[in-house]
Amino acid sequence: MPNYKRFIVTGRTYFFTRVTYQRYPWLCTENARQILRVSINKVRQTYLFKIEALVLLPGYLHCVWILPPEDSNYATRWRMIKIFVSKNYVNQLPSYLNITTSRGKRKESNLWQRRFWEHLIRDENNFINHCNYIY
Repeated sequence: MPNYKRFIVTGRTYFFTRVTYQRYPWLCTENARQILRVSINKVRQTYLFKIEALVLLPGYLHCVWILPPEDSNYATRWRMIKIFVSKNYVNQLPSYLNITTSRGKRKESNLWQRRFWEHLIRDENNFINHCNYIY
């Protein structure tokens, strides 16, 4: 199994890509957009962060977050968003995909891919490029 190394720096800006399980296109439904909005806002009440840019595509999303000073824990924020969506709204979202034995053992839903991709924004030009990519 790969040993993922993430570049984590406190109080910085990050670009993320989050993918649905097997790229199933559920994110752009009206219900999914509302559920995701509520979930993100709920997590932001406890774990502050600012969303600079966000785009929902049918099977994945891209976003740029700014974390508060002296905080680098974006993984917990993503985990909480996934948990909130999965536990509170799984019955309102499509469940056409079977859960594998491995996902069942880990008590994972069939809504999200396990991992996400992140990129530490290096400078103003890098920030502009990533925001333009999203738009």
